[in-house]
Amino acid sequence: MIPLAAEFCIGCGQIFDELEPFGSRPSWIAGEVYREKYGFRFTDLHLIEAVCPPCARVFAIGRRESLPETAGTSLST
Repeated sequence: MIPLAAEFCIGCGQIFDELEPFGSRPSWIAGEVYREKYGFRFTDLHLIEAVCPPCARVFAIGRRESLPETAGTSLST
């Protein structure tokens, strides 16, 4: 069997469900829910590293807070 490509969030471990999403749009769901929903084993999947929107916001905040004061505008007022 050729592994199915699936985006896997490196922040929280959720998988982007494009096959048959709950609701009208693809969404991020827990890896275990994805596995049970489709009957896949994790070895059946080719996991592609990605970042879901909530984790992307957390990572962006972390990057802003770690910038040195001389690297641009200060976040403090």
